Amino acid sequence: ARSIEGITRDHYTYASFITKMMMMIRSSSRRAIVPTSRLMTPIHIKLSDIASATTLTTSTASRQFTTPSSDNKCIVIHTIGKDRPGIVADVTRIVTAKGGNVGESHSQLLGGHFSLMMLVEIPSAENNNTTLEGLQDQLRKEVKGMSSAECLEAVDPRKVEVCPKIGFAGHFKLSGADNPGIVHKLTSVLAVNSLTIGNMKTSREEAPFGGTELFTMEGKSVAYEPLTSNFDWLKIKEELQEMGESMNCDVEFDDITKS
Repeated sequence: ARSIEGITRDHYTYASFITKMMMMIRSSSRRAIVPTSRLMTPIHIKLSDIASATTLTTSTASRQFTTPSSDNKCIVIHTIGKDRPGIVADVTRIVTAKGGNVGESHSQLLGGHFSLMMLVEIPSAENNNTTLEGLQDQLRKEVKGMSSAECLEAVDPRKVEVCPKIGFAGHFKLSGADNPGIVHKLTSVLAVNSLTIGNMKTSREEAPFGGTELFTMEGKSVAYEPLTSNFDWLKIKEELQEMGESMNCDVEFDDITKS
């Protein structure tokens, strides 16, 4: 009986304690917080301190960018080698190590050989003794499988005006049965009419019906100013179509000068 009475008394005491604590918390939450004199003391901040802090933060976080130097040397690199993974990475590693930058580039895989042509800029500072011959030798030695590497001095295309100017540009496309000498015949018609090849791509594929191969030839041809007095692109188109009919091929030729 005593133990039961003691437990009951202890529970009652604990319950009274919790009740009093809850009443104190509710009472304090209703009180308005009156600011003391210390909290109401004004804080004096100098604008000069803010300005200096802002300047410090800006200068620390800013990033410096360098503009291209007008003394850079422009070099055309042309390499050919047996295809493998990492050729472009090896070539650009050598260019980057010399502080160079790659601009325009073209590459092509043909017959298991990879051809790469790129225009690069290399600083021509006094402490940079890069020469065309030295760069060629380094490419041949350090790029595995390189059978040919040639470096040619070039002009910066951003600083020179294209001369002579293009007076006519035409897009040609040939498709049909593959015939020996088909590329020679089409390009001969263009050459006779003072047209030069701007770019060209050829390919072969099996015909959907039958065992013959279809040949496709497509590209851009241009004629520079001044055009000859008898230049007539419609006449050139007729000549190309007649040549195509004689070889069982379809030939298209369109004026793209203004496009």
